[in-house]
Amino acid sequence: MINNIYLIAGDILTCAGDLDHTWSALQSGVTSLVSQKLDGFDQAWPLGIIPDLPDVYSGSNRRLDALFERLFTKLPEIRPETPLLLATTKGAADELLHSNKPYRGQPWQIGDRLCERLSLKGGNTTVSAACASSTIALIQAALKIGTGECDQVLVVGVDLVSRFVLGGFASLKGLSPLGCRPFDRRRDGLSLGEGGGWLLLSNRKEPFNQKARIYSPTGWGITCDATHITAPCRNGSGLISAVTQAIAGAREVVGGINAHGTGTVYNDAMELTAFQKIWDTPPPICSVKGCIGHCLGAAGLIEAILSLKSLEAGTLPPTIGLAEPEAESPLISGTMAIPLLSTSILSCNSGFGGINAAILLSEN
Repeated sequence: MINNIYLIAGDILTCAGDLDHTWSALQSGVTSLVSQKLDGFDQAWPLGIIPDLPDVYSGSNRRLDALFERLFTKLPEIRPETPLLLATTKGAADELLHSNKPYRGQPWQIGDRLCERLSLKGGNTTVSAACASSTIALIQAALKIGTGECDQVLVVGVDLVSRFVLGGFASLKGLSPLGCRPFDRRRDGLSLGEGGGWLLLSNRKEPFNQKARIYSPTGWGITCDATHITAPCRNGSGLISAVTQAIAGAREVVGGINAHGTGTVYNDAMELTAFQKIWDTPPPICSVKGCIGHCLGAAGLIEAILSLKSLEAGTLPPTIGLAEPEAESPLISGTMAIPLLSTSILSCNSGFGGINAAILLSEN
């Protein structure tokens, strides 16, 4: 038996600011990516780096701590018995580039440190499943509440722009020199971003800010097509399966899709293929990565929380960077916001190793 699950409160921090500032940046249609050259690189890349944090050009533990300090500004008082689900791919990856030990801020350490910082004694689990990490963590939190394991869960997702990760994507030739252009026919790669998000789930309707509208995760799916270590399955089989699970039994038509939309040639083609196989006429689609970049393990949670803003507004935000869609593409938001078809939105992510996750969010 699945119990009631409610999304009580949440916030994000991106290169555009907190939730309200990031939403405003998306509505403006202007990217928050800035061309910057990190130490050790000959080339500058458009990056979504959070301003005014220490060690601006390094994925350091000190920078990670400063990110959490700003991210948790609006965190309500949370009961000590609340469990934590932490999602990240690399944490403070650049600590590994230094010879001094012990290393700090690594994925297996962050959950323990956050529990200590927030005085949580309900235990913690770290989810590191590539770019689908925080979507999977959000699904796991819903399962914990839905099956009665606990009545409240805090989900946190975080990743930094680091020399380590930038070097990896540069080696794969996966970075755009001009900036991420999701679903554009001239797209040429992704733009890395950094950021974090937190979301509090509960089995009771008790939003700390007393908003009248309450939202719930009403369906989800996780798959792994295991086609390739980095490339997506060209026919979208894994994403099709994850989305089909998520929308099975939906009360109404899906109102819109906050897609993964990285701006790489193969990811975006795979997503469009999957959506057009699932629906004769897919719901309207957007991607936020042209504004804030690809935040890796934090992307899914950031995008899910932005999807809640879409539900409040009744629209999908513009897909910044999209100028010329592929021929015969579904309806994509482009330079203008577009209305949702209903009060539900699908947020989905796909990661290295063929991991796919999708969650349907609806007004309760």
